[in-house]
Amino acid sequence: MRRSMRALALLVAAGVGAAYGCSAASSPGGEFGGDATGGSGGAGQGGAGQGGVGLPDAGAGGGAPSPDASCADFTEQAKQASTAMLFVLDMTASMTGAKWAAAQQAIAAAIDQDAFDGLSLGLVTFPVSPVTGPDCIFGFSVTCGTSGLPQVALGPTGKDKSNAPAGVRHEIYQYLVNHGPISAQDDGSPVYDALASAYSALGLAQVERRIVVLVTDGGFSCTSLSNRPGYVDLNGCADWEQPEAVNALVKGAHDDAAKPVNTFVVGVPGSDSTGQKQGAFDTPPYHMRLALSTYAVSGSPETVDPACSKDATFTQGGGDPPAPCHLDLSQGALDASKLGDAIRAVRGKALGCVYGLPDPPPGKSIDKDKVNVFVTLEGATAFVPRRKDAKDPCLVDGCWDYDGGGKVDLVGKACSDVKSAIDAKVNIEVGCQTVLK
Repeated sequence: MRRSMRALALLVAAGVGAAYGCSAASSPGGEFGGDATGGSGGAGQGGAGQGGVGLPDAGAGGGAPSPDASCADFTEQAKQASTAMLFVLDMTASMTGAKWAAAQQAIAAAIDQDAFDGLSLGLVTFPVSPVTGPDCIFGFSVTCGTSGLPQVALGPTGKDKSNAPAGVRHEIYQYLVNHGPISAQDDGSPVYDALASAYSALGLAQVERRIVVLVTDGGFSCTSLSNRPGYVDLNGCADWEQPEAVNALVKGAHDDAAKPVNTFVVGVPGSDSTGQKQGAFDTPPYHMRLALSTYAVSGSPETVDPACSKDATFTQGGGDPPAPCHLDLSQGALDASKLGDAIRAVRGKALGCVYGLPDPPPGKSIDKDKVNVFVTLEGATAFVPRRKDAKDPCLVDGCWDYDGGGKVDLVGKACSDVKSAIDAKVNIEVGCQTVLK
């Protein structure tokens, strides 16, 4: 048996925002909204954000609402569905060195973002221990052990960051500081079992949405200790995971009618193997980028880039997909900031664009005809109007509307920009007459 590569973690974005008032006479403007007659507004003082979105500064004129209007009763951060997110982190020997240092920095920095306030977070790592090997290697010890429970149990983040004396962010940070890649010479990469454990833990969470973020540098072995079929390694063991089994696992979790899970896949350097030796380790006899891309499609088909190779199916002889559907960081050295951006981007893709109305302060109530929405992307704030016509897709000028459950649903360009942004914030203001597009 040999060894592969792995580990790191990701997270996601969408979150808070500054409070802005509105004037009932104001009309929408900026990248998300046209003027009162439906024309497009221009980019104002906000300029273009990092994602290439030109936004006006709220209150800068040009149709954007005034931030000092007296009609507003209150403005609150928009909250999305209750969500539990488990990071499944590869800690095999190949993660030792620069990759592990980058993973520590990226995860710690990402989870401390305000965008993660209000989530439940947890951490699953693999492998965790040596176990007795299969008969094909005469029972010699292999590092294929996993845990039935997360190494850091799911817990609510609240607003406490990792430097707080307690809390789940603190626990994840401490785990990353006090643990590192396992030291072994075999290829123990029990990714399948680690994912299965993560799905089981998420099934117990009383939340509306469940997310797994797998960070790996390739591999997928230990299959000879299961009843699943595997590809034979150089020792004659059917130890390499067949991607069809992994696809069935993640697709089953996604399609669970009662407690569906969206699985995101991040491939770090080493995850572009094609069966060749990488350092001291053998790699599976197929193109890993193709396998990881299919896992991403099986695990969260509604969030993959429409331009990716989502119709590519796995075959052992298949080559790398032209446009991988997973978050592919396999090329070049691993940069902590790149990994952190990938982690933060996941949250926006996973949670979508539906937000619940805030709870009003004591003595206040919400008139649904007096609700307005502001979105901040990469630090630039725009006013988003509500659409007049329920059939308007708002593809050029974004908008919002109420969904069937009475929640605020960003539509068209407003939604796509929020989901693709590294730093996205949504605020809901109550009290001013709703401005229509």
